[in-house]
Amino acid sequence: MGVLQKFINQFKKPEGFFGRVAGLLMAREPEKSAWTVSLLNPAESDRALEVGFGPGRAIEILSQKITEGYIVGIEISEVMLRMARKRNKKAISKGIVDLRLTDVSNLPSFEEKFDYILSVNSIMFWEYPVHVLKNLRNHLKPNGKIAITVHPRMKRANNETAKEFGKEIDHYLREAGYSENQIHIRKMKPVPCVCVTAVNRMET
Repeated sequence: MGVLQKFINQFKKPEGFFGRVAGLLMAREPEKSAWTVSLLNPAESDRALEVGFGPGRAIEILSQKITEGYIVGIEISEVMLRMARKRNKKAISKGIVDLRLTDVSNLPSFEEKFDYILSVNSIMFWEYPVHVLKNLRNHLKPNGKIAITVHPRMKRANNETAKEFGKEIDHYLREAGYSENQIHIRKMKPVPCVCVTAVNRMET
């Protein structure tokens, strides 16, 4: 495996030197995280869960909105966990943010369900996305909302790539039992970013 491929693979589970570099690159692009949070528009007392929080940008943005509630993040990379804890040190000390090292396929138990669930550039690494989304739905309150964002950065990605990602995520969400799906496209560099939002209208 070449050095470039090793570096690309770090975006799945960042480790070591290349993992830290990947985390720094992700942290330099907060726009997609801010956009995703804005589509959810959480209130100050809400509960939110982020899957695959990376360097903790979206967690940081959420903590500026959810000042009286509770934010949980799960991540499989120890490198990202350390970076995110450093970035969100104050919110963690206040008990607003709780960051955990775990895999989305092995969700921990939570005391209460969440108003919002979000994931940014993570779903492409899930082995069984529909199964994961069904499990996440079990942790979402009735009428709670989920947002799944992907910013396609693979070679030759273009506007159509973003649209195709949106259609695929929309399909996964419908298969998992969500409804009122909406595909959102936002112009970003070098290609547009897509976020699909959906609602849990049924009691789980």
